[in-house]
Amino acid sequence: MENKKPRLEERLPTLLREIIRLSKKYQTELIAKRIIPQLVASVGSIGANYEEATAAMSKKDFVKCLKIARKEARESIIWLNGLDELSNGVDKQISEIIQEVKEVSYILTSIISKTES
Repeated sequence: MENKKPRLEERLPTLLREIIRLSKKYQTELIAKRIIPQLVASVGSIGANYEEATAAMSKKDFVKCLKIARKEARESIIWLNGLDELSNGVDKQISEIIQEVKEVSYILTSIISKTES
């Protein structure tokens, strides 16, 4: 049987929990005090905007919410790269989370493309 990833609705809350756990590891670092709030906000916004999209009243509103979620995913990668630099690239959890955020962004792009066509 194939090793299938969970649905996006399940992946997004898990991603936020992973970000919170990751943030706790770096919360005492001075530079992280700027990065962490931005990262938690942008990752949380991916899920929040996806949920808003699923309750959209129109196709246009649906796509708009998904585009915002995708934008937040891209922003999250910037903040994750900052944390990666702070860890000197040795925290493998960060690179795994970056990959997950990229996959989420690709999924959102796919949904947007299919909806707009």
